[in-house]
Amino acid sequence: MKDYALKINGHTYNVQIDEINEQSTLARVTVNGTHYEVEIEGGKGAAQIKPQVAAAPKAANSAQITPQTAAPSAPAQRPAAAAAGAIKCPLPGTVMAVKVAVGDTVAVGQTLLVLEAMKMENNIDSDRAGVVKQVLVQQGATVMEGDNLIVIE
Repeated sequence: MKDYALKINGHTYNVQIDEINEQSTLARVTVNGTHYEVEIEGGKGAAQIKPQVAAAPKAANSAQITPQTAAPSAPAQRPAAAAAGAIKCPLPGTVMAVKVAVGDTVAVGQTLLVLEAMKMENNIDSDRAGVVKQVLVQQGATVMEGDNLIVIE
């Protein structure tokens, strides 16, 4: 049994190689307390070489290798809005300021809210004239690309 502490994209993983079947290409490993049976690609049964731990390439996505130790929780529910008239978030970020309220009349190009994304403040402007029917976010909210922010009719 071998123990390793691997750091991938800033996340530490405790990996324990429990057993390697010398007659096949299967190995039993434990990652952060979760057990896996893995197949070693390129292994040739009894003639295989025991796997060596190598550093992950810088382009590796840690989300692809993070084990799930519990059932995934349901994503946070966002308020629903009618697709027509909804101003959508263009990129993930944090709402820094909401510049309009329900009932306000807005013009094309008017700033509706300020979004901090990638360490920059971005104005989210109206692409249509109308009246604000719903404000679906508040200052400090974290939003994802495609989330509905404001409904204008």
